[in-house]
Formats: sequence, C-alpha cells, structure tokens
Amino acid sequence: MPVTLKELAARANVHPSTISRVANNDPGLRIATGTRSRIEALLRETGYQPNGIARGLKLRQTNVLAVVIPDVTNPFFAALFRGVEDVAAPRGFNVLLCNTDGLPERQRSHLQSLQARRVDGVIIASSFLKDPSVRDLRGQKRPFVLVNRFSDEGEDPFVGSDDLLGGQLATAHLIDLGHTRIGHLAGKSTVSTGMLRRRGYLAAHTAAGLVADPGLVVEAGYTEESGAAAARHLLSVPDPPTAVFAVTDMVALGTADVARQMGFRIPEDLAIIGYNDIPLASRVSPGITTMHVPIHEFGSVAGRLLLDQIENDEPAQRRVRFTPDLIVRESTVAGLTRSGRIARSNSSAE
Repeated sequence: MPVTLKELAARANVHPSTISRVANNDPGLRIATGTRSRIEALLRETGYQPNGIARGLKLRQTNVLAVVIPDVTNPFFAALFRGVEDVAAPRGFNVLLCNTDGLPERQRSHLQSLQARRVDGVIIASSFLKDPSVRDLRGQKRPFVLVNRFSDEGEDPFVGSDDLLGGQLATAHLIDLGHTRIGHLAGKSTVSTGMLRRRGYLAAHTAAGLVADPGLVVEAGYTEESGAAAARHLLSVPDPPTAVFAVTDMVALGTADVARQMGFRIPEDLAIIGYNDIPLASRVSPGITTMHVPIHEFGSVAGRLLLDQIENDEPAQRRVRFTPDLIVRESTVAGLTRSGRIARSNSSAE
C-alpha cells in the first residue's frame, strides 16, 4: 500500500502538513535544514509522490481558492492577489478573483456562488464591521481568512496593518512639520481601515495637545475619484487645512490632482500623506508621502494561513498585524528625492 502523509509524519516526527509542504516544494515553508533533509530523504526512500487528484477526491476538495476584493482596478489589491497566487500555485491550488465594488450585496452574492462551486477556502479583502457574510462563513465552518479589513464580531484569522498606529504616525508627521489645521479624508466608518485610521488621526491630535476640527474630516471612500470629490469640498471651506491625511494613496492621488487645479502648491500650501505605499505613489510628481505596508506579504501570509486551515482541517486563530512605516516624500517635505526613506517593516502574530 502507498505510504500516507500521516505515516510519514510519524516517522519524521513532524505535522502531516509539513510533509505535504516539503513534497509540494512550498517556497513559504520555513523549517530547519536538518528537518527538511530528513523529510526529503524519507520521501525518496518511500517513493512518495503527492497526488492532487486523489487527494481532492478523498477530501472532497476542488483545489480552488477564491479572493474577494472591493476594487480590481486598485493596485493595492492587484499586489495582494499576486501574493496569494504566489503561495497557492506551488501547493497545487488555483485562485479565483471576485470583485465586489465595495458593495455588501455583491460580496454576499459572490460568497454564495463560491459556496455552490465548493471552493476550498476564501480570502476576503472586502469585509465590513459586523459583517453578516463573515458571520455566515463562521457558521458554515468554511476555511477563510480576512485580509486588510476585519469584521469585529469574532477573532477571525486576519492579516493586515496596525491601522490605528498608522493613522497616528501619519498625522504626527504632519504635526511635527508644524501643521495644526490638518484635514482627514476618511474611509467609511463601516470598514475597519476607515474606523481605525480615523481614530489614529484623532489620537495624534490629542497626544500633541491639539483639538481636531470635526469640520476638517470628510468621508472620501477609497478611490481616486471619490478622493478628488471629497478633497474639492474640503479645500473649499473658508479656512482650509494646510495638510491632509488621506486614508489611502488612491485618495491622496485624487487630492493632489484637485489641489493643483485649485491653485494649491504641494507641499508649500498643502501637505499630503497617504497610506499603503502603492508603486504609483513614488512615481508621480511630487512623490506622495505615505505609510508603507507589505502588500504582497499580506497576500502571501493570508494564503499560507488559509492553506494551513485546509490541510489541517481546523480553523486557524492566528492574527498577523504588520507595523506600518513612514516614507517621507515631496508631498510633505519639499526637495526630497522620490524614493524617500523607509524603515524595516515588522509584524506581530497572535
């Protein structure tokens, strides 16, 4: 009889998923060199070969994952999807992409369709606070991981940045430059990134002994177009801000376009900082100061968490948060090179 993963794992004194990941040449696997050599020798000795079709039939798996995102045109989500696919492909999984346009009803429709297609697991980058769709996934005990955004009703597997800290660091940078009237083009209050980055903006004011003007906080959504519309409103008030913290780089880019059209010089009349550090932020002129997060790693870590759930047949409770890093470019400090400066990213896991 062919040797099983369980038998190999017992002989190697490791978890069956470790045997599987070595056999499938998973580039994301981090184990001691001696352990890997022992497993590889055991695989050669037994002639073990992973059989994706047989495994799928036995476990009733399709070897298909899905990634549900709010905006397929946003470079942030393109990089995130690539991170998932780079982890999934070496382990024999295909990845479907679903776009929700940030609409709860479209997210619900996609998830229902994915359930009917019996995909093995879902990565959701489009979740909302108190999200009924996420609640349904919990009830179905279907493997899933939330990425970038979370639902606040449970300790779901999650990968993202420390958005509260990021919002505070972004606003503190503007305060350190001497700005006291700082606008915030905020994300939606029903989304964790919008809620926490706004809290960070307010916390930075409090820490500096300043009072944030509520009239300078405008909900901008997450796209360049919605950011431009919100920025036009914000910059038209009688006493406009001298600096703006935008909830994403896309919103910051829309703000910069509108500011130039309205005659503001950047950063002399208006300093702008975004969030995420998408590639375009460093390529425009002036370069956009931003909070860097490892977008591709968001996807790859989320992919590994999901695949570990599927292979181990039990939910992962780990939550991974990366510490955002400030990158200073010309949109807040004149005369800098476009590359700015960046510190090393850190992450914490629970």
